[in-house]
Amino acid sequence: MIPRPHIFEQPWWLDVCAPDNWYSNSVDTEFGKLAFTYVVRQRFGYLREITRPALTPFLGISLDTQDKVPNVTQSQNLLVKYVPYFLDGLPRHHRFKLNFHPDFNWWSPFFWEGFSQQSRYTYRLTDLDNLEAVWSRFNSNARRNIKKAEKQLELDFDGDVSTLYDLFSMTMENQNKKPGYPAELLKKLVAESLRRESGKVIIARAPDGEPHCALFIVWHNNECYYLVGGTHPVLRKSGAMMLSMWGAIQYAANHAAVFDFEGSMQPGIDKFLRNFGGIPVAYSQITRSHKLF
Repeated sequence: MIPRPHIFEQPWWLDVCAPDNWYSNSVDTEFGKLAFTYVVRQRFGYLREITRPALTPFLGISLDTQDKVPNVTQSQNLLVKYVPYFLDGLPRHHRFKLNFHPDFNWWSPFFWEGFSQQSRYTYRLTDLDNLEAVWSRFNSNARRNIKKAEKQLELDFDGDVSTLYDLFSMTMENQNKKPGYPAELLKKLVAESLRRESGKVIIARAPDGEPHCALFIVWHNNECYYLVGGTHPVLRKSGAMMLSMWGAIQYAANHAAVFDFEGSMQPGIDKFLRNFGGIPVAYSQITRSHKLF
């Protein structure tokens, strides 16, 4: 009903991704601190938007529970009471657009305040303590490609961010798109995640060291997220991405119980993610716009 604090709303994360632009309003409840975290972004020089920064899939409401955990009705009562309070505390803005954590699954208090909602999907593995069961749910194409790639490639679990960004940029260029953030931002985020032992760059390399694929995972509070990935467009058929993802899942099992593929509503990416047998999980994109948008 109300998610626990996750990695994307940690102060150190937001200090990297949205320095001087993020805010977190909170109240103390009998169950712990209830917080509403967001970013204010200026658009077109004069329009203000309540949103999330790059490399930050979810923000919104969380509850840092202590000894007492609220049941469903108690969680609803908290939201009924405090969502209007949080909304009243927002700065003046022209648009509100936030993706909420999948565990935030009751948005009626926002509806009552005139907001709209769209369900979007991610995929999650929720049994990382049983990797044999996880593997068994991969489809046959994924298992075949991983076994093939294992014979040709090696996984480097101390990958560098420059290679990661290069391969990500190649992937975007191959799709006639541009990266949504500069290399320097990713470098800072990776460096801080590694310093805090909350992230890992994994690269699939040929025996001569040539990188085929790279990805970046992060974890906190028993959840691990696949955040960034890229594959050399000429080497896509090597199975490197599937091998890297399997390596990431196995590595994540040492740090979390849940692996989140971070989802996509793009058909091609969704098709790829379905290879891994994750559970489709909805999350809410909640919006409200001024007529100028």
